[in-house]
Amino acid sequence: MKKYILLISNLIIIFSLIAGFIGVVYKQTKSYQVLAEEYLANILSMAEVDITKQIENAMTKPVMVSKTMANDEFLKKWFANEQKNQNRDGYMNELYSYLNAYKEKYGYTTVFCVSAETGNYYYQDGLNKELSKYDEHDIWYYNFIKSGNEYDIQIDTNEADGNIITSFVNFRMESEDGKLLGVIGVGLEISDIEGIVRSYEQNYNLSVYIVNVRGSENSFGKDTDVFVSEEELARRTGIQNKILNDFSTEPLMRWFTSPSERKCIITKYDETLGWYLVLEKDTISINRSFQKGITDNIIFMLISLAACIMVTTAVFLNFNHRTIEMENTDELTGLPNSKLFYRKYRSFVRKRHERRKTIFMFDIDKFKEINDTQGHLFGNEVLAKVGESLKKTVEGHGIAARWGGDEFIGALDAGPQEAEEILRRFMEDLCNLEKENGYIVTVSAGIAEIHKPFSGEQLIQMVDEAVYISKQNGRNRITIYKPNH
Repeated sequence: MKKYILLISNLIIIFSLIAGFIGVVYKQTKSYQVLAEEYLANILSMAEVDITKQIENAMTKPVMVSKTMANDEFLKKWFANEQKNQNRDGYMNELYSYLNAYKEKYGYTTVFCVSAETGNYYYQDGLNKELSKYDEHDIWYYNFIKSGNEYDIQIDTNEADGNIITSFVNFRMESEDGKLLGVIGVGLEISDIEGIVRSYEQNYNLSVYIVNVRGSENSFGKDTDVFVSEEELARRTGIQNKILNDFSTEPLMRWFTSPSERKCIITKYDETLGWYLVLEKDTISINRSFQKGITDNIIFMLISLAACIMVTTAVFLNFNHRTIEMENTDELTGLPNSKLFYRKYRSFVRKRHERRKTIFMFDIDKFKEINDTQGHLFGNEVLAKVGESLKKTVEGHGIAARWGGDEFIGALDAGPQEAEEILRRFMEDLCNLEKENGYIVTVSAGIAEIHKPFSGEQLIQMVDEAVYISKQNGRNRITIYKPNH
């Protein structure tokens, strides 16, 4: 069905435009408004899907990271023994190193935690302050605890970073018996989120607002370009009717008439973030376009229709390509997954049908042992670094993907000997990359030359056998597949 979406979408738009032109020509002015509103609804619906996906991608991960930290046994144990170890620098540095590791890994502005027992506010660079009920800036903590929520997201100023307006994820941390240990979370500069919103406002010529209804009250009572209160939302849109009247997670589209114009509004509640996403678009520019269309002739209609088909085709092709890339890209390494590799492999072979090509595969030596002894977090870092190094190695030479687990695969625009040299440089880069951490990562690799008689599945089986031989011969080596093996 997916391969017909572009055709069906174009046909729908074509028939809608034809109906629109006929309506403009043969009906009264009232018909123009109906058609314009239908067109706006389609644009707004497309924008809502795209913006929601981008914002959820940006904010869901910080929520999950905060949840991971809140359930970390190390952190729970640390806070259980905090009071009697406050004067021990080594003990305190364990916490700061822990928080800084998350800050560096994910690039957050702040990674913080608050002790329920002492009221101390720690962040990655040390002890920031001791919270007080009488400090206006600290009311967020007491309101959040009082709310009983497991987590919330707040927009507040960051005292630990020059009072920059920041989006904070606050997560409740409790012991096994349900005793409150404190609050932990991360902070992201609000400009990162607003930058996403602004780009879509320009692309779709609309206004986007976010109303944080679940965040606990704090000392920051102002509005930003994107994050607003319900009262400010009414002022900016010029709509006095109540816009946010339910917590529907499905997009709700409604039409409002302000003193100067008619507007289409989409609202959607995100349960994970506790936010309302509000999209607003007016009908003035579209109505003018339709009015102008009445005076044009059939030739103009055909030209417009052709231009629209070209634009929508480009938009849908780009959207479809981006969707495929996003859905089939391994988040940890940034490489394609096995499904996308097959697609890229076929294109790779087709474009280089007259040149020598090779397929390679490798897996990380003793990766299970790495996970068991160093922990899954370190194992994930190893996978990410291997993926990053592999991406740089094959750039300009071919393609690569994460095959699954600790296995990687790729194809090179080179013969077996040249491919071996390329992979050997990659293995040397891996060794140099990991020596700083005191742990050297090695891989066992196999190479097979791509020949026409062999299918992709057969070649993968060959190169897999070569990897197995590399392991049998002591690992950390490359084996070129030969038929007599």
